[in-house]
Amino acid sequence: MKKIILIAFISLIGTLEGRSQNLEVGFGLGTGSAYTYENFDSSVDINYSLPFSSYLDLKYSNTESYFGLKLKFQYLNAGIEGRNWKNNNEPIDGDVTSLTSMILLEHLKEDNTWNFGYNFGFGYTHQEFRQNLNILSPGITSNYMSVNFSGIISSKLTEDLALQIEPTLFWTDPVGSLRASDKWQIAGEDINILLQLGIKYKIN
Repeated sequence: MKKIILIAFISLIGTLEGRSQNLEVGFGLGTGSAYTYENFDSSVDINYSLPFSSYLDLKYSNTESYFGLKLKFQYLNAGIEGRNWKNNNEPIDGDVTSLTSMILLEHLKEDNTWNFGYNFGFGYTHQEFRQNLNILSPGITSNYMSVNFSGIISSKLTEDLALQIEPTLFWTDPVGSLRASDKWQIAGEDINILLQLGIKYKIN
């Protein structure tokens, strides 16, 4: 699926026409609430720490298009403690780490000092769940589709540089979420709520 995302990104850029074209690169950090539904589910003994998140993105746009096209790489890590409700209530003292490659459509007009916009799209997530960090054993890896929706608050610092705040809803494995709840997994089908602060630089 990662190859599909990359091919789709390149193909869509090739179909966009217009004399005024922009290429931008962005980087940011943040935190929020990881695996929110499971974290607040009183029927299971699971607690996630505040996550660390970071992202790197590349955006292509032109002034004649309503949407720009963004390729984004999202990293997320959160500590997890409690009992493994999927495996005999074994103790958990570990973490969950994921990296997601996403293709997004983004609308953001930058006519003023402060500007507002949004983006949405889907991606491919590779995740590793390590049940106990004190034991040198391989983690459990999983791969699935994810869906992303973000608001954007952007403040111009210069003509080429901007500060951005992105409140984000990041839905992991939406397809799995449609299954019966007894088929759900630890750190699986869930909503992550993130607030990320970043810098965007216009290359041309």
